[in-house]
Amino acid sequence: MPFLHGERPPDRAATKGERWFLTVFAALFFGMLGAEILRDFRPAKLAAVLVPLFWVPLLVLHEAGHAFVARLCGWEVERVVLGYGKLLKRIWIAGTSVELRQFPLEGFVLPYPRDLRSPRLKNTLIYAAGPGAEILLVLAVYLALGGDVLFASSESLAIIAAQSLCVAALMGVIINLIPHWTTTGGGRSWSDGMGILMSHRLPDSYFEAMMQKPEK
Repeated sequence: MPFLHGERPPDRAATKGERWFLTVFAALFFGMLGAEILRDFRPAKLAAVLVPLFWVPLLVLHEAGHAFVARLCGWEVERVVLGYGKLLKRIWIAGTSVELRQFPLEGFVLPYPRDLRSPRLKNTLIYAAGPGAEILLVLAVYLALGGDVLFASSESLAIIAAQSLCVAALMGVIINLIPHWTTTGGGRSWSDGMGILMSHRLPDSYFEAMMQKPEK
């Protein structure tokens, strides 16, 4: 999601409790999942593993969608953050810092307008671009395979992977389009759905304040 609201988002570190919870949960989840898959194995059961595994590449696609459309709208994109917790890797792409962090379960884009030309429309498009990128991916898979293949039961690993990718993408679209607030350890931001709904209500003064970037 774009982080467009309130103070500059903090570099949220995972707490000890979060690390333990994620470790124990992942061990239990994948342990039970593995046992179930091995019991009376059928290729279709692999979808239960593939759907969560596709979350990380879809997170990259989602945040890239926000950043790409922000650039198309003439906005500056200062940072793209993938995950939270310890910084693992930072790369620079076209002058934008892209950070990969320890737990790639969420992300945000930090864009700033450069002018006040149609800011509400551009704000709406930037918010819509994340789920829009995932919808376009699902559409591309649908056009490539056809509905008869995509919606049919299959023993082909390639088809199962494509179906799992579409399920994971649509789950992400639904989650992100539900209007709600997101709290990030000291600041609040909107979900993509909330941002789309609220953008047209924002005054010019809001975007003027955004143009005054806080100190890093």
